[in-house]
Formats: sequence, structure tokens, C-alpha cells
Amino acid sequence: MAKKEEIELSPIETTAYWWINLMRYRVREIATSGARDRNEAKFAEIFYSFTEIDWRKVYLELIKYISKDVDRYIPKNHSDAFSQDTDIEGHKILNDEISKIIGQQIPDIRLASNGVKDSVIYTTVSVVSVWYKSCGVNKLSTKYEPSYVLTGDRNSLDFYNLLISTIAVLNKTDSSFKSVSTLRERFCREYIKLSELEETFDDVVERFNYAFNKASDNGIILGRSYNEMYFPSFRDIDYIGLDSYIDLANHYANVILQKTKDGDKTPFCKILKKN
Repeated sequence: MAKKEEIELSPIETTAYWWINLMRYRVREIATSGARDRNEAKFAEIFYSFTEIDWRKVYLELIKYISKDVDRYIPKNHSDAFSQDTDIEGHKILNDEISKIIGQQIPDIRLASNGVKDSVIYTTVSVVSVWYKSCGVNKLSTKYEPSYVLTGDRNSLDFYNLLISTIAVLNKTDSSFKSVSTLRERFCREYIKLSELEETFDDVVERFNYAFNKASDNGIILGRSYNEMYFPSFRDIDYIGLDSYIDLANHYANVILQKTKDGDKTPFCKILKKN
């Protein structure tokens, strides 16, 4: 499938997105692997229920704060720039700004992943770079694949959430179902049937493949869109934000499994407890 056109961000937007991604990964890491102290536990508890919509709100507000930080910063020399460190006590400004955005004080924790050395991000209005303490300073790419946090594209978000919700229901209803091609064919045809959008089958297939591979990148499923089989790998945190899709996902699961009667409409909270 064709790769989605990347989005070009400004250095300040890149910095905000970099921090958002680090925070999200740490929340998932703590939630799935366990907290090492009370601060990590509290941090994960605060952000655990954040959806894509919540993270986009934080991202947009954080851009405003970082823009002011950069504007106010007075360089000490020609190579100096506004910076923040992922280590504890290295990103106090970030902590303060995030706390203001969400209206709740967040604890100071290390934002680099477990087993990864800390890094420092340097931001100006024209350049963003990162000092990886393990291998030196590198200019940070300002190009990223589209995501809801960056674009606010609700149609793409709904499509992705509906797909992973359907996969979750399929796994609950018939755990032996693992066919990528059958899932793609029946999901896409039903989507075209129910959607008010004017899209060809090929267009929807491309959207399916992109969303499916994104779910794979996120660790929700094992397998790629070109594989014959896939294997669900949901963690409790992966169900966050999917409640409103459950009824429609049940319908899609019934169509994919070619059931003639309504299937099991167990709420996501119960599915979550059984996984």
C-alpha cells in the first residue's frame, strides 16, 4: 500500500509531539510492566484513561507553552537553546506546563523508557535537536506520519477505533478467527455499505491496511496487513476510548463471522476483565 504523506511540523510542534509520545509510551510501559515507585504509579494513574482526543488537547496547548518558552529564552552563546532533559528534575518546566493544561499536579518521573539512556531536547524557532546521552546530538526529524493528535481527523480516528474494536469483539466471540484477508474483505465491504462517505473499495482497503498496520505498530495485534493471519495482543490499556464503538463493532463481527443472529454484546468492561 502507498505510504501516507508525512506531515511537516515546526521545531516547536515537533518538540511538543516528541514529549507527548514519550509520555504516552511511559504510561503504557508502567501500566503493562508495573511502576517502580509511587511517582510512576501516580503518573500512570493520571494519564491512564486519556484518549486520542485528550492527548491532542494536551499537544495543542503544549505548543503554546513551548512557543513562549523559546521566545523568552536568552541564549548564553551562539549554540545555546531552550532545553529540557528526560531525567528526573530535568523537565520541571514541562511538568509545570502539563499540570496547568490538565488542571492537576503531575509527579516528576523519568520520561525515558526503561533500559534507555536519558536525552535532552534543544529547541529554537528554526531547529530542534536531541542529545542522546548514549550517542551524541542529532537533528530531530520534523516529518511524521498522520495521527489524530497531529491532524484532528475524526474520520480516521473513528475508522481505526472501529477496526480495533471489531478485532477485540471477534477475539471474544470466536478466538479461532485469525484471517487477515477475510477480515479485510468483509470489514471493508460492510464499511462501504454503512458509511455515508463516497469511497471506492480500493480506497477503503488502503485505509484498512494503514489502520491495521498502525495497530500492529502499537502492539495491539501481531501481524501485518500482508500476512495471512494475525494474533490479537490486547492489554487493558488498549480498550481505553473504545466504549462508544462496541455496538457497531458487534455488528461488524457478526457480518465477518457471517452470523444471522445478534452475537454476544458483552460490554467492553467485561471483555477487558477477561483478557
